[in-house]
Amino acid sequence: MADTSSAATPKRKPAAKKATTTAKPKTTTKASATRTAAIKEAKAAHSNGNEGAHGWREQASDYAEQAKTTARGAATTAKNSTGEALAGLSKLISDTAETVDSKLGPQYGDYARKAAETVAGAAKTLDEKDIDQLAEEARNFVRKSPAVAIGAAAVVGFVLMRMMRGSSNDA
Repeated sequence: MADTSSAATPKRKPAAKKATTTAKPKTTTKASATRTAAIKEAKAAHSNGNEGAHGWREQASDYAEQAKTTARGAATTAKNSTGEALAGLSKLISDTAETVDSKLGPQYGDYARKAAETVAGAAKTLDEKDIDQLAEEARNFVRKSPAVAIGAAAVVGFVLMRMMRGSSNDA
């Protein structure tokens, strides 16, 4: 006879061991709570997509506006001092025209007077225009004759370099 006892009773799996983990009580300190809040805020900003970028854009826009204001103030100051310098130069040339008349002749004195009038006209034009008008005229000039503008920039750069080199040798 066959042994039926083993066929009739299914094999039992050994009982799984229960995990015996003990839950540790959460202790939150002020620093960890702050850190957790900062992480949540960063995740929220990241999930919103553009909030972080938007803040940077606003800050960059603020800096650009401050730079524009500072540049406009510096340009206005430079315009005013240049106008005053041109007016002084015009007066100096005009005063010198009498001496040129007596030493070199009336023809050269007339050249000096015309130069004084031209410089005085430039000073008056500079005083009458605001920075925006001057900038637009400069843009138009560069568009119409870029070669002259590049040449003028090169000459101005050369003169400034020589002035800087001269002042550094004096020190």
